[in-house]
Amino acid sequence: MNILGKTYAGTAKAVNGMKTANRNFRQDGKVADAEKTIADMTKEIGRLTVVMLDGHREVGPDIKERYMAIVEARKAITAAESEKVRSKVVCPHCGRKTTAGMHYCGWCGEALNPGLPVGNASAKPYYL
Repeated sequence: MNILGKTYAGTAKAVNGMKTANRNFRQDGKVADAEKTIADMTKEIGRLTVVMLDGHREVGPDIKERYMAIVEARKAITAAESEKVRSKVVCPHCGRKTTAGMHYCGWCGEALNPGLPVGNASAKPYYL
């Protein structure tokens, strides 16, 4: 058992967890902004459609413009979700979930980075 790894893992776990949470929080903010745009444009399209239909007119470029804003907001949501940091990895040595980005497993203390010496050199962590 690697004592240095356990010590490092304990302090690094908290720091890395905070970094990951901060990155994901920023992405959640982008998602919330895009979702608000979708809701606002959907309401505006509905209002404009009623006005256009009440006046027996075709749906015009105003509605198309707002629809395109919805399409762009949906793309922004997809992009923000894909940029979120995966917060957990599975240790290849003990099989437990540990914080992504750490050099050592928070449970068994073994190195997670394939570049560092480990008990099983072929084992690599996988993301959840």
